[in-house]
Amino acid sequence: MTFNRIYAGWLIVLAVTAFNPPLFIEAFDLKIYDLLVRYSAPNRPDPRIIIVGIDQKSLDVFGRWPWPRDKIGEVIEKLEGFGARVIALDMTFHTHTDFENIALMDKIDAEIVKEKIDIDNPKFYGKFGQLKNNVSRDRALAGSIGKAGNVVTGFFFEDIKKEVSKTGSKEKAIKETLRPFRIKTVRRSADSRDASLWFKAAGAEPNILVIQKAGAASGFLNTWTDIDGIIRSHPMIYEFNGDYYPSLSLASVIAYSGAISSTQLVFTHGMLEGIDIKGKFLATDPYGRILLRYHGPDSTFPVVSIADIMSESLENEKIRKQIEGKIAIVGATATSVYDLRVTPLGITAGVEIQANAASMALNLNAITKFGWQKVMDIILALTLGIFMWWALPRMKVLTGVVVTTLLMGGLFWFNFLQFNVNSIWLNSVIPGIAIVMGFISVTTSQYITEQRSKRFIQGAFGRYLSPKVIHQIVENPDLLQLGGEKRVMTAFFTDVAGFTTISEKLEPNELVTLLNDYLTKMTDVIHEFDGTVDKFEGDAIIAFWGAPLLIENHTEMCMRAAVKMQKVITESKKKWIEDWSAGLATRMGINTGPMVVGNMGSKERMDYTMMGDSVNLAARLEGANKYYGSKILVSEFSYREAPQNAFLFRELDQVRVQGKKNAVRLYELIDTVEEATDERRRLTAMFEEAVIVFRAKKFEEAREKFSNCHKEGGEKDVACELYIQRLDHLLNNPPPDDWDAVYDLAK
Repeated sequence: MTFNRIYAGWLIVLAVTAFNPPLFIEAFDLKIYDLLVRYSAPNRPDPRIIIVGIDQKSLDVFGRWPWPRDKIGEVIEKLEGFGARVIALDMTFHTHTDFENIALMDKIDAEIVKEKIDIDNPKFYGKFGQLKNNVSRDRALAGSIGKAGNVVTGFFFEDIKKEVSKTGSKEKAIKETLRPFRIKTVRRSADSRDASLWFKAAGAEPNILVIQKAGAASGFLNTWTDIDGIIRSHPMIYEFNGDYYPSLSLASVIAYSGAISSTQLVFTHGMLEGIDIKGKFLATDPYGRILLRYHGPDSTFPVVSIADIMSESLENEKIRKQIEGKIAIVGATATSVYDLRVTPLGITAGVEIQANAASMALNLNAITKFGWQKVMDIILALTLGIFMWWALPRMKVLTGVVVTTLLMGGLFWFNFLQFNVNSIWLNSVIPGIAIVMGFISVTTSQYITEQRSKRFIQGAFGRYLSPKVIHQIVENPDLLQLGGEKRVMTAFFTDVAGFTTISEKLEPNELVTLLNDYLTKMTDVIHEFDGTVDKFEGDAIIAFWGAPLLIENHTEMCMRAAVKMQKVITESKKKWIEDWSAGLATRMGINTGPMVVGNMGSKERMDYTMMGDSVNLAARLEGANKYYGSKILVSEFSYREAPQNAFLFRELDQVRVQGKKNAVRLYELIDTVEEATDERRRLTAMFEEAVIVFRAKKFEEAREKFSNCHKEGGEKDVACELYIQRLDHLLNNPPPDDWDAVYDLAK
């Protein structure tokens, strides 16, 4: 099966997945929604909404929750006195209180009626009625609610998943209790005559009748939790027994807008489209939910403590300013009450969710997800997948990574703008999968194809070319063409001193073992400093820096390799002597200059190698070490390319090279500056001072300086001895006036 068929197959699978995504994709999409909410949250409240908190301070003053209902009535009266436009109660009162007191008063009332005292003394019976009402805290709360005239009470619907068992009379009573608070007007299109909500409540738990009837409006307190326990959406409408009921937040907004009688539900295309609140339309999904755009984390909405409200008089302007003309949602904010919910922004009090939902209804800026988006997801996923299939094979991997990153970034940025500006939640997961999977599959296919090609090249040329050259050929197969290019590079030659003598003393297998150990150690150092081994010629190593890898500091890398190689030889010498009685010493020559490098040879056999005058000079410098007693000899061209203050050199001589018109200065590379000893620096300075005096034709003074340098060095210094011999000759045979202190390298 070809790659194209496999790719087309997974695109079809992705399209099907977009239409009916599995749970793990939906969960991932929800996490992206959380990020969108987090980064688009304005972190400021709606100024029309205030939370009246049952906080810890209030619990400390009035005792643990729940409080007596007459106390809640006092809070309502105080809020009405401070000018709250709507008072929403995020709590329920579905059971009676004060059963014993009420039973006693009802019994007394029955006796009064029985004895006809109510007829004989109506004034007394009237006062008794007032007393009876005052004794009942339920009636006291109902009285406060009715007196305020702007209170929205809360109740709960029972989930359709729960088993509901009610007698017919009780169910009828519940329906009659709640029905006055339904949304009375429903507007339907021709194709929505029988449409209903996609979710229906199975039962209800209203407040007790006296409290339920007292409210100006009423709304359910149910919330909607996603599969991961996070509240991202909020139900605004529930259907119960064929009627439609608002949530507490929606009922509060309807009351705030003065639209209790004019609010309409709108059904089109066989499903709920939204809610018309006095000409303003709030879109919902077919379940009657809205997606919440949270204003911020917990405590984003200002909270006024009930303790502060009850302790202050109605003349307190600070509290009046906080409450007057606003929707005051009364609910628990104290942690100990345990009314806590999980949102995309963290844990928050349940009343804060009611405040956010009310703000969405007021501002009509709830997040929307349209039904046609699934079709758009499929089209976008297929388009992106086909684009990745077409574009990536035409790009380098790095370019493909950049393009993929830009596409992913552009997708998320566009979706974020739609979310933040237009309140539309677009799917990021399905298109994102198309981009990422497109990149992975196309790149993997390319990688497999390239690996096959690399294996062929490595199998065909691995025996002839160095690993780094093979890597270059793999990356650029055009290197296999015959020919070369001219580059400025650094050539490097080495040779083991007295190797012929050593080889005569060892058995062939011992010689091979010693040589392999030596060449391995030297090659490892060359590769460590990005050099390329050209070839081995017996004990000699030929290498270069600057090709095939372009290295800006090729001269420095070559010199550092040479210094380390000498140190590795010194460290290994003891083992070599113990094992083979052979203490190897290596001479090295370094030169930098223009040279030709490339694949040279026949069509059947080729080598990646170098050639040119600069290469020949490096070879000559390696041999010239014998003349000066040096280990690493460097031309002036390499000396000038080396970074200043990186290495310790001493200038040995200036020589005339065969075929060259100008003299070439030669330097001995002694060590790196950071590792050279002070004594070595001092002797190097003495030697160079003697060379300067020598070239100034002050021969007697120069001889004395070279002699002192040789004596203080403590070891045999062949270069000092060479200059002393030259000076003895010059003192006996004075040079001509045009003497330039230049010697022939060949001699």
